[in-house]
Amino acid sequence: MLSAKPANKPEPRSHARRQPTQARSQQTIQTLFKAAAQILDKEGEAGLSTNKVAAAAGFSIGTLYQYFPSKEVLIQAMAARGQALVLEELSQYLSALETRDDVQALDGRDLLARAIRILLRGFATGKGFSQSLIRLCWTLEQPDETASAVRQVSERLAMFFERIQHPQLQRPSTAQLFVLTRSVIGTLRSASLEKSPLLGSPAFEEALLQMAWAVLAKPTGADAQAAGLALGKRPIT
Repeated sequence: MLSAKPANKPEPRSHARRQPTQARSQQTIQTLFKAAAQILDKEGEAGLSTNKVAAAAGFSIGTLYQYFPSKEVLIQAMAARGQALVLEELSQYLSALETRDDVQALDGRDLLARAIRILLRGFATGKGFSQSLIRLCWTLEQPDETASAVRQVSERLAMFFERIQHPQLQRPSTAQLFVLTRSVIGTLRSASLEKSPLLGSPAFEEALLQMAWAVLAKPTGADAQAAGLALGKRPIT
């Protein structure tokens, strides 16, 4: 999920004044996030206000302002948290695969499907936060922050393919990973902004997987022979 850009309007305070360093503070922030997401789902962005969030969360408006000086800063913090969660989940998944002794025996398409599903939930269908929030964050996105998130996805995948030697998956070039990651996340962005009915459907997820498989699968049989010929190699007989 991508960080939202605060609107150009006066704010009660320029910066959040309390950092969530203790368990109680973390719980307060999560409660505020949950309340804001619920209001967004029911009433949309127009119905979201700091007063409503504080009331729904069971806190005073003063407590909310100790952490978030405006609605825009609250949304930005929720977006940043969502982005961190999806990148963390992807990294944990790939790291776990790297340490498995049987990773080469696993089906390559299944490995890619799980990674696609993590990105799909994080950038479109919702994980931890709602589709409404994800859509709002895409609407208010900052290009530099979008680029940073995509780069992190690409770098983590590059590290993964460098560390494993899977019989069905090839190590992609920098150009291939650039095109693939931008294609996948760009598709998720469009589907979210367009409120596409495809979101959440098996067909949509399968189409993303097919795109990734076309780039990352090792050529086999006639395809491998054709690739060798294209590189000026003699076919194996």
